[in-house]
Amino acid sequence: MTSPHTSPRRRRRRALPAVAALTAAAVVAAGAVWWTGRDDDPRPATSSSSAAAQRDEKTAVETGWVPTDAERAEAVEKADALPLEDLAGQLIIARSFSNEQSLALVRDRHFAGVMVTGQQILDVTTDDPLEDVKAFNQQLQEAGAGRGFPVMVPIDQEGGLVARLTDPLTTFPTFMSAGAAIAGHGADGAAAVTAATRASGAELRAAGYNTVFAPDGDITIGPADPIIGSRSAGSDPDVVAQAVVAAVDGYSEAGVISAVKHFPGHNVSTDSHKGLPVLDSDRARLRSHDLKPFEAAIADAAPGIMTGHLDVAAIDKGVPASMSRKVITTGLRENLDFDGLVISDSLGMGAVMQRYPGGDSTVEAIKAGSDLALMPADNEQAYDAVLAALRSGEIPEQQARASAARTIAYLLHAEASPELPGEPGSHGDESQALSAMAATVVAHPCPVPSITSVSPSGSSEAVAAFRVAAQEAGLPIGPGTSVALLGPGVSAASADVVVSTDTPYGLARSAAPTKVALYGRDVPAMRALVAVLTGDARAQGRLPVDVGLPAPERC
Repeated sequence: MTSPHTSPRRRRRRALPAVAALTAAAVVAAGAVWWTGRDDDPRPATSSSSAAAQRDEKTAVETGWVPTDAERAEAVEKADALPLEDLAGQLIIARSFSNEQSLALVRDRHFAGVMVTGQQILDVTTDDPLEDVKAFNQQLQEAGAGRGFPVMVPIDQEGGLVARLTDPLTTFPTFMSAGAAIAGHGADGAAAVTAATRASGAELRAAGYNTVFAPDGDITIGPADPIIGSRSAGSDPDVVAQAVVAAVDGYSEAGVISAVKHFPGHNVSTDSHKGLPVLDSDRARLRSHDLKPFEAAIADAAPGIMTGHLDVAAIDKGVPASMSRKVITTGLRENLDFDGLVISDSLGMGAVMQRYPGGDSTVEAIKAGSDLALMPADNEQAYDAVLAALRSGEIPEQQARASAARTIAYLLHAEASPELPGEPGSHGDESQALSAMAATVVAHPCPVPSITSVSPSGSSEAVAAFRVAAQEAGLPIGPGTSVALLGPGVSAASADVVVSTDTPYGLARSAAPTKVALYGRDVPAMRALVAVLTGDARAQGRLPVDVGLPAPERC
């Protein structure tokens, strides 16, 4: 039996009982079988005897932040002891409508957790928003104290636009910065990504969160991308895969459960909040392109994967991946050998609400193989539907208990992981270092002119952050070099220097001799930008997407 750990470390992943265990080498082979197999036979073509031989010949080689044997055994024991009424709740992460309802769902319905952001904490009254967050997250844990393991308290905190908590926490650039840093700096860029997510994870944990729904494993399709955009590390599957692994490593080192999303890749031109996107990749492209980041995450023993509401036409036409047993159980579990947590995307999104009324979407997500159904539109309807499905056998009880055991094991592991030092808001250096690695000069005149004063323009938030950074660096604000800061949704600008702070596509349409891609608009990102403008640093990131501009000439 493994003794309790005292520091973050890499461990072999072992499957919970009844969960398949292939070798890492077999993952690729099995994945290739699945994604090129016949539509009417989603099983691997490998015979059971040869698959068993593969398991016998090689021991598990996946490493990562995974529960200990003792934690897994305890989780199985606790899951097996749950009455059906509690087991039903343990399969759901509630949508927060009010503090009282959230606490009641944890206390009375045994919900696995509640998705809460700072803006939803309305009836905790202190003068410190962060203390409000900590206080309510602690109340959630107290509401579930009788269960003997932690309540899951997750958050969407990807960086950039998707940051549910900001001040006083440290803000971080978009995940596209990870792609630019890795494309430009290789292993050093990946180390900066890991340092940033480790810092973010540490701050989230200090605020009472134990789970983060990040990073994005999606590969952006470019300017036509309606919802992912800068949340993706880029358009190159290999770069995105490296960024995902680096990010997961950082969260794990902080002792936070991460979930890579949105399997098998939200690489589409339809927003799944509004309708069901069709992922029209054939099986060969799925294997060579869309799946690469997720296969890399699995090989790195990522704790969780979030499924997307996507019609993967080559695998299970017309059925959202989040509701598809072919995609989740046959594909992700059996063929890609993933034995971590499977979490559905929010069940309150248009892609599923239009097709599955009431609690049906929650039941279908669980039947397909999800361990946790996220944020149903109606918490009580979802609970009632799951309990009825457990009682009738529509959801097999053995499957449900295995799902509960996975969740409990990771919650126990996160609770036992040591907390990293550092107060919320104390990791500006890590955020700035990532932005500095990512900053990309897309065009510039030769020779590069010196800048002695600047006149910034853009959103009030971006300009305010720039002014802080400029003042710190001693760069005067006033008549001088004009700097236009392109924010999300801004397609072009004209200035001496145009800087994109989200996706870089607007740079191609902007009239400026100097163009810089920054991928962030907070103070740490602006510090990195000012250092480039003053000549104190060189911007050596590389564009992780194509913007239609030639590489800048060397001076």
